[in-house]
Amino acid sequence: MKKAVFITIAATTLLIAGRAEVKAQRYEKDNKYWEHRREADKKRDEYYRERDKKRAEYARERRKKQEEYYRESSKRHKEYLKARHKHGLPGWARAHRYEARYHAYFRDYSTFYDPYRGGYVFLDGGNWRFSAEIPSFMINVDLGRANILIVKDVPISRHPEDFYHDYDEDYWND
Repeated sequence: MKKAVFITIAATTLLIAGRAEVKAQRYEKDNKYWEHRREADKKRDEYYRERDKKRAEYARERRKKQEEYYRESSKRHKEYLKARHKHGLPGWARAHRYEARYHAYFRDYSTFYDPYRGGYVFLDGGNWRFSAEIPSFMINVDLGRANILIVKDVPISRHPEDFYHDYDEDYWND
């Protein structure tokens, strides 16, 4: 019987000791898992901080560029209005009730009046030319009676000749 008790005690001791060892290994594994999770969380948080910092920097730069663009655009528009006021409208404008808010196209002469640049754009040998004065071939023409087309599709700050080929021939000659 002493043997049976001794064997039982020994078996119980081995069982408890073995379990404790397994628990210790398990705890060590769990500890490594949570350590790994903490490291991963730190890396993720650092990534988010860097990403947010870069986004904020991009937004600041973008806002700065937009403000500069609009400041320059406003300055150009003020210069345009000043020049328009200084030079006034061309002599033929009153006859056509032209207010210089849009480009004017003289159909018979393939010539644009560009109020933004304050001059005429005309075809010369297949190339577009700009002149602040009336082109020489139009000097003796009564522009007050000339056939014109007000071009409302082209923004005033853009060159009208760049859009000439976007429309078919009937648009310009009707």
